[in-house]
Amino acid sequence: MADTVLPAPLLQAYYSTHYGIEACDWHLQLGQPQPALAAYYQRHAVQCAAYLTACNPLGELLPDHLNARRMAQLRQALQRAGWSWLNGQGHDPDGDWPAEDSVLVWGMGESTARAWGQQWSQNAVLHIGADMVPQLVLLR
Repeated sequence: MADTVLPAPLLQAYYSTHYGIEACDWHLQLGQPQPALAAYYQRHAVQCAAYLTACNPLGELLPDHLNARRMAQLRQALQRAGWSWLNGQGHDPDGDWPAEDSVLVWGMGESTARAWGQQWSQNAVLHIGADMVPQLVLLR
């Protein structure tokens, strides 16, 4: 998406964020290959993944308890739809933005990730293709 309504500082925050994965000693970073994904792709018989959150819809900071409720609802919806995932958390290394609980969903293509992100009122999602390079997919 060439045109976006997102402010430059927010876009920069997405690019500097470290997208952590629970129980892994590595993280995802936009535009940087993550070869550790290969074993997970093989284990789940997939060629892609998506990194989603339900926290802070449209970039509006919510209290922790509301974000926790939204994430529980997202996980329930993913489970009902038959998706497999690992829990994660996005961290701003500069500490300017609060950490956000997230999930890395195995086998979720870009168009499906886009739909889930829009359903949960997100500005963007991450999609990771067969090349194992996370890409930002803007939704606004």
